[in-house]
Amino acid sequence: MNDPKKLFLIDGMGAMGTASLLLLLPVLFPGIFGLPDFYTKLLGGIAVCFAAYSLYNYVRFNPTRWKPFLTVISIANTVYCVISLGILLLHFQQITTIGWLYFMGEIAIIMLLVLWEMKVSKTATG
Repeated sequence: MNDPKKLFLIDGMGAMGTASLLLLLPVLFPGIFGLPDFYTKLLGGIAVCFAAYSLYNYVRFNPTRWKPFLTVISIANTVYCVISLGILLLHFQQITTIGWLYFMGEIAIIMLLVLWEMKVSKTATG
């Protein structure tokens, strides 16, 4: 699928899922990830911003100028993964098994999305 509009929707919905998990699970299950609350709230807040950006671009999609916007979210997603990995390494002794599974899975999924976004940006016009 090379439809940038759908990529914005997928990215936005994924970011909403991430934000929901990071902001709600620690409230319901304190210590579930093993991270200090500050970091789960920080990553959840970033995910909220990414969701807003991607869903806004999905709604206002302009087929003639989408490449720069897709490139921005692709780079932002990559930076998010680097920040997440840095936080994990900074607190590696505190992270629970569920935390490692969640964050490593999230990073893997996001990086697959980044590769897809970069491929679409390079192969299509817009």
